[in-house]
Amino acid sequence: MYSSWMKKNVIRGQVNLRVTLLFALTFFTLSAFALPAIAKLKPLDKPVARYQLQCNETFSCPVSLQPRVAFWVEVFSRWDTNTAVFHDKANPSRVYGTLSRFEGCRNSKKNGIIDKERKALKKQLEALAFKLDKGESLNQQQLKLHALFNGSTSKEINAAANRIRCQSGNKDRMREALSHYEYYLPTILSALKSQNISSELQYLPFVESAFNPNALSHVGAAGMWQIMPATGRKLGLVVDDRVDQRYDPHSASYAAAAYFRDSVDTLTLAAKNKGSKVTDKDLTPFVITSYNYGVRGMERAIDQVGLDYERLLTEYKSPSFQTAVKNFYASFLAARYVAKNAETYFGIVQPKKVDRIGSYNIIELSRGTSAKRVSSSLGVDIDVLKKLNPSFRKVIWDHKALIPKGQKVKVAYREEGWNTALSKMNKLPLEVERSGYKWHRVRSGQTACGIAEKNGASCRALIRLNKLNSKGTIYVGKKIKVPTKTGGIFIAKNEQKANQVQYVNEGEAASNYASSGYENYRVKRGDTACSIAEKFNMTCSKLLAINNLTRQSVIISGQKLKVSGSDKWHKVTSGEGACYIAEKYRVACSSLLKANGLSINSVIKVGQRLKIPHRI
Repeated sequence: MYSSWMKKNVIRGQVNLRVTLLFALTFFTLSAFALPAIAKLKPLDKPVARYQLQCNETFSCPVSLQPRVAFWVEVFSRWDTNTAVFHDKANPSRVYGTLSRFEGCRNSKKNGIIDKERKALKKQLEALAFKLDKGESLNQQQLKLHALFNGSTSKEINAAANRIRCQSGNKDRMREALSHYEYYLPTILSALKSQNISSELQYLPFVESAFNPNALSHVGAAGMWQIMPATGRKLGLVVDDRVDQRYDPHSASYAAAAYFRDSVDTLTLAAKNKGSKVTDKDLTPFVITSYNYGVRGMERAIDQVGLDYERLLTEYKSPSFQTAVKNFYASFLAARYVAKNAETYFGIVQPKKVDRIGSYNIIELSRGTSAKRVSSSLGVDIDVLKKLNPSFRKVIWDHKALIPKGQKVKVAYREEGWNTALSKMNKLPLEVERSGYKWHRVRSGQTACGIAEKNGASCRALIRLNKLNSKGTIYVGKKIKVPTKTGGIFIAKNEQKANQVQYVNEGEAASNYASSGYENYRVKRGDTACSIAEKFNMTCSKLLAINNLTRQSVIISGQKLKVSGSDKWHKVTSGEGACYIAEKYRVACSSLLKANGLSINSVIKVGQRLKIPHRI
């Protein structure tokens, strides 16, 4: 009886084991070879199209690059930022499907939905390759997937399984960028012209920041042109804890133009040293890619592959030359194409109706002054100051730091200038700063949060102030800053006499520009206010202001308008350059060069007479 019972249970156990093994085998087969369905990934209703790109002697469009450009055209015009697009990293136009997800591919985590969909798709491709190897028939889903490879071998499909990339759409950001584009365009064109750089580079901010002057990337690139701090300083921008000119579209645009000038000159020399014949068509892709990869990186690339952009993408090897860099020129061409054909994709995009200020005066501070004092003394609303001075950092607007001595400040436009108000402001008591922290030397057994708590300060603020790591690591014997509540701006106890603030009154015919004031101009057929302003080296807003016109005003043939007066002349002395002279007379370097038929590379000689255009 005992043996019979044992025998039955052994048989029952064997049966259960067989069932378990059969179930496991079935599950493995289904998961590995039966193409597990991706529940949320939606196949494209139509594949990525091909586009007639507008290429010319400056911007080449290599045939091998066009599928890559086509993918980016659709990123900018087909999918919005809440769409995650799964595609092949090496062949971007091979799109497997899309997924609707807030933020698209951004902020995805390990084992999150993006990661899971990528892994599931990888299994599908591996299963497809396995069936092709075995010569087995494909089901409907597999046939659709295989069609994306145009007869590629199983080896190529297996390789593609490791190249799945997720890209967020950009259509809504592109539409928003187009609504800001026209406002910044005159400044960008002027900056590019000042360095004799192709005006086509006006489209690069679509890729960099979508024309958002407040953009800040996770690596620290800032502003409309996404300039890194060290690069900004090298280009002459002020980048510190109080003023960051990367956020000023005017300053940043001129800095970006200077970058391109350096890139063109440096890469031209590198190509010639390599023995390459240099043409704009061949050089431009390298110049644009250098904006993402660096001029020195492109020098090394030219040294390896010469001035051949198609070879660059396929043959150049470097740990830092990865997908984002390889896509940069293609995404630029795509953004340029969509912007040039904006009406086709977005209809009429109305310029953003933002309360921007086109007319202003500029004052230069002879001593550190608070934003509140500038606002109250000059009677300029603080919000107006903020709009006019985007480079001033939060610490200034929070009244914790002074606007530095020598800083040029834009203030609301006033025909009569600001002499009287500035004189009164300079008679006020001197303002001084007090640091919002005290020093503490770390002793054995102390922690960052313990020191903060003992001093009634925030642990997070202490960590941030001392730029500690996330754990707040500190070391015995080191001095750290402890936040206090005494920081800010105060009136000095001993009043000191301040120097008179020097100022520049934009829009006023000042004696240091020209003595003749305004002249009359009779409007001709086809003239517009802005085209007339350009003829006389004026900003459009200044011409409108001195003639009591608005953007909506209509001018007619025969009408008389006030324009800038006669030019004056300067005799070049030893050590003077064109841009130095322009700065001396407070005119744009590009205006002086244009007035004298010069380029940024022209050589001027001692004794040469230069025409100084009247500035308004």
